Amino acid sequence: MGTRALLLALGPAAALGLGRFAYALALPLMLQAWGLSYAQGGLLGSANTLGYLLGALVSHRLLGRVGYRKGFFLALFLQVPLLGLTGAFGYAPALALRLLQGVLGAWVFVGGAALLMALGGSGRALGAYYGGVGLGLLLSPWLFLGVRDPLEAWVRLGLGAGVLGLLALPALPLLQEPPPPARGEGNLRPIGRLLLAYGLYGAGYIGYMTFVTTAVESWTLLFTLLGASALLTGVVWGPWVERVGGRRGLFHVLLVLFLGSLPPLAQKLPALSALLFGLSFLGVITALTQAFRALLPPSAWPGAMGLSTAAFALGQALGPAVAGFFAEMAGQGEGALWAASALLLLALLSLWPRG
Repeated sequence: MGTRALLLALGPAAALGLGRFAYALALPLMLQAWGLSYAQGGLLGSANTLGYLLGALVSHRLLGRVGYRKGFFLALFLQVPLLGLTGAFGYAPALALRLLQGVLGAWVFVGGAALLMALGGSGRALGAYYGGVGLGLLLSPWLFLGVRDPLEAWVRLGLGAGVLGLLALPALPLLQEPPPPARGEGNLRPIGRLLLAYGLYGAGYIGYMTFVTTAVESWTLLFTLLGASALLTGVVWGPWVERVGGRRGLFHVLLVLFLGSLPPLAQKLPALSALLFGLSFLGVITALTQAFRALLPPSAWPGAMGLSTAAFALGQALGPAVAGFFAEMAGQGEGALWAASALLLLALLSLWPRG
């Protein structure tokens, strides 16, 4: 199980760690080279997450038809040329390419999670899979060393994603398809509050990830710490959510994440902010997945993953634009970070225990 989880984790490392979050490192280059505003930078982030939303909405049906194993690897490799071309043609084409990469990124993320759940992965294994995003974050600053323009930055990201995809290929014969949906596969109403919290979390955390490099100076150290601490997701949060349950674990993870996102901490103690944020932002989905397993029958898990990813993506599609708007109003990146923290606080409050 451990080997399969680690190999599958290279998928989110490429599709999210490099394909999505490294955009925060490319953003300053694009702002300068293309003369973009903070709002335009936020729209580029929103285009990617809108694609993620569209991909998530059809992921369960599409991956069920073509097969989760085939769909996972096809999406993983199709995104490589999209990344490489993002910096080649200017702002308008970059919007379209970010949209398409978001679609493929959703199929990679949902497909890999469903494949791991079909294998009966534990909380630790799920945490290791989601923590794979941290590997992409850890590699990103090193791929950007010496980069001076957007074209070179995106070509390097595309090449890095391709290498990670090749390294993940040995997992293919070790995987099995999730069970097909069954009639009456379960009422999804029990996960309603979880979906609301997950959507708000998506809006808040992507606001932090997109604009934190505009508010702090030591972004190389920041991303290195984010990636290194995210790799510990399975070790730290896997055993905890197995012990306290997915619902309570989700509340605990969001609390740590909110504290780590606060702008005063990010600006005065960026290393601590990156440590707390990196350690927790993937623990959210680890706890959420555990909650699904407790509340829903196995045949409903892939559908719940697709629906939750859609809720998450909807929040992500709105988050960068909202954060960019507040950054524009404040005239500095700090405004975006305050907006991100406020959204994470709302996610936390939506899970406040009743009674």
